[in-house]
Amino acid sequence: MTKSDYEVQEVIFDKCPICNRGKVESVKQSSFLGLIKTDKILCNNCKANFDEGENREEERVFKLDLSNSNQKSKYNGQALKVSEWKRGLSDLDYNIENNLLPKLKVVGLKIILQDNEQTHWYSGSRLMEERMVRNVQSYGIRGRGFYSGQSRGESHGELKTIDNGSLLLTNQRLIFNGNFKNIDYKLNKIISVEEFQDAVEIGVSNKQKLQTYVVDEPHKWAVYIRMAIKRLKSDKPNNYVEMKSKQNSIPSLKEQVDKTKESFNKIKKQLVKIQKKKKNEK
Repeated sequence: MTKSDYEVQEVIFDKCPICNRGKVESVKQSSFLGLIKTDKILCNNCKANFDEGENREEERVFKLDLSNSNQKSKYNGQALKVSEWKRGLSDLDYNIENNLLPKLKVVGLKIILQDNEQTHWYSGSRLMEERMVRNVQSYGIRGRGFYSGQSRGESHGELKTIDNGSLLLTNQRLIFNGNFKNIDYKLNKIISVEEFQDAVEIGVSNKQKLQTYVVDEPHKWAVYIRMAIKRLKSDKPNNYVEMKSKQNSIPSLKEQVDKTKESFNKIKKQLVKIQKKKKNEK
């Protein structure tokens, strides 16, 4: 492709996040004798292609396509923010490497948070639960004026949509805020988290049924929920040690009595010295 074949509209990355040599540019490419023009975002060195998606957190988002490039990347086919491409790591991988949870400020949040409760992840969600469905099959013989037969039924479980709403993860709870019901899970009650292609499944110690939440980016949800639970558990021993050290810092009754006696003896000695001094003066 020569310079006459395309026109640069905008430079997206001064240094390509894939090959680190070329520039990623938004270009208007000409083909078929210059009659057809197409807009593309390409690296002028490795030919990595970026498709722009919807902005996320007020940042531009680009999806990587390496089908026409000889480069390789674990983020091929993924849509990342500009800051993630420049860093060379997705937010998820960065948080995992540094054992961090994201901190979000959700605008217009209807859920009332508790003291010291920090929001970590949030998205729209659909609550699904398993319901028993019965299929009935009828068979028999039909004649003139009569019917003789019987029916047989089989039951099986199917996932049914229960409610639509939003899902919120904090450092203390996982909360579903639906149109008809609200569900509040304390993190220390969650005993299983399983991810699927479009959902996460939550198991709670005080509930018999598993509950499934259809969400965007279920892998992130599963990772962040597990991290929040692990952090909550690891914080408990530290709190216990801190409380124990505070308790140990409080003197016992015997120690208080001994200190009182010691201070009393000091005062007694000072009084004796004063009396001797007065006698000598006389």
